[in-house]
This record gives sequence, C-alpha cells and structure tokens, in this order.
Amino acid sequence: MSTECKACGAQVPADAKACPSCGAAMVSKPKLLPLAAFMLIVILIIQSYISKSDESETQAQPTAPVSAAEQ
Repeated sequence: MSTECKACGAQVPADAKACPSCGAAMVSKPKLLPLAAFMLIVILIIQSYISKSDESETQAQPTAPVSAAEQ
C-alpha cells in the first residue's frame, strides 16, 4: 500500500520516512488507540475514587452499644 507525497505528488511506500523523489519527510498519522485506552483507564480510576468517597459519606456510622445501667 502506498501513499502520495504531499510535496511532489509521487507515490511513496507506506513505510518510507521520506519521499524517494523529492526527499520531503513523510508525516505519519498518530496512533490514537493507545492514547484513548490510557485516557479511559485514567477516567475510570478517577471515577472509582470519587464514588468511594461518596459511599463512605453516606454510610451510617455505627453507634456505641447502650449498657444496661444507662437504660
């Protein structure tokens, strides 16, 4: 599979770093999948910490047992 050089329009192999015709550097597309996966993991970790703090605030606190002398 080949791509087209943006500088001169020549066909360039997909794995080439520069155009063999004019020598222009080929711009590679950034890989978004690893970045998206990393961001998803970060968001899930932050969300779990937020939900844990919400749960700890809403739980009922245990009360001390009442002794027979106090009743």
